[in-house]
Amino acid sequence: MQSIGRLTSLGRLRGLAALCVVFGHAFHVQSLTPAQYAFNPAFLIISSATVIFVLIAGILFRIKAVSRLVNGDTCTRTIFCRRWAELSGTYLTVGLFLAVVVGYKEGIREGVSPFFYAFQMMLNGSMAHSYWYVPFFLILMALAPSHVWFCRLKLPVQVFLIIFGMIISAFIHRPNADVTLGAVHSLAYYLPVFWLGLVLGSYWQEILKWLHGKEILLGILMLCCVALQVEIGQDQVYLHKIGENWGDIDLFIIQKVLFSLIFISVFHRTQALKMPLFDWLSKNSLVIFFMHCPVLILITSAPHLSGFYVPDLVLVTIITIVGGVQMHKSLVRTFARLPDGVKGFAETIREARLSERFPRGLLSFLAPSVKG
Repeated sequence: MQSIGRLTSLGRLRGLAALCVVFGHAFHVQSLTPAQYAFNPAFLIISSATVIFVLIAGILFRIKAVSRLVNGDTCTRTIFCRRWAELSGTYLTVGLFLAVVVGYKEGIREGVSPFFYAFQMMLNGSMAHSYWYVPFFLILMALAPSHVWFCRLKLPVQVFLIIFGMIISAFIHRPNADVTLGAVHSLAYYLPVFWLGLVLGSYWQEILKWLHGKEILLGILMLCCVALQVEIGQDQVYLHKIGENWGDIDLFIIQKVLFSLIFISVFHRTQALKMPLFDWLSKNSLVIFFMHCPVLILITSAPHLSGFYVPDLVLVTIITIVGGVQMHKSLVRTFARLPDGVKGFAETIREARLSERFPRGLLSFLAPSVKG
């Protein structure tokens, strides 16, 4: 029963994170961009919600995968291939489309071939919008033995590494689409968050008891963090070219960790309540996360209809979420109509029969022993 409740609360948190990602990207519609500055505190609270996805991934990895890795019931290669099966289809289709669109615009500006620019983006994991998450997450899963090693450390050592890692993250900042080897940069930035998720998963019941009744206090701390971000001039997600001195310190991870802890507690305490909206968002969270980008590209030049930013942002968010889910359903139906030979080839790639197709030496590093 506790396991079901845990998955329900984390699922709803993931649905909320997907909603925040789309709402934050709605500010990218050209006519609504000024709202980012007009409602800067709200924008900062909504933005950078990918931190929540990484935190949840760490919690679930600790709960579902670590013991199976230690017992030999699974291996790193299996975990990697399953994640590849889940993510590669979207990355190699819709992600490629987005890379070509962005590559055409940026490549022309920088005087290079649009296709070369797109290929470079996909190869080094510096994709715009949500697709950078795929190469980053695959690298994260390839490092499964290091996560097992981390879980074996004593709690004070884990806490020290998390704090030290977050300090580094605060200074290296979240990478944008112009960063070479963006997947590696993302790994360095988000790894402390994943480690924190591993710790939360290890002490789940104790954490929930500690959080009980502290939601308001955590909310005040989060708002203080947002106020500090506003004060030092952090008015956007990517901080490489703004601010001086304290303005160079990225506070998004701390802010989003506080946000996550608040809603972990809230959704755990309300897990018995019916929440059809959050349950639907949870069910479709990955589809929303990856499929909202093409819809945003289509409506990026939409006019400022009502004259008020909030209703237009809400409308764009709804259109983007619903449009992304429907686009995904259409792609699934289209794939079902493809000739059997094409579907067979695609399934071979998606199901990641990598050990049959690639030289064993290429993937042998993905299956080291984690026993000991």
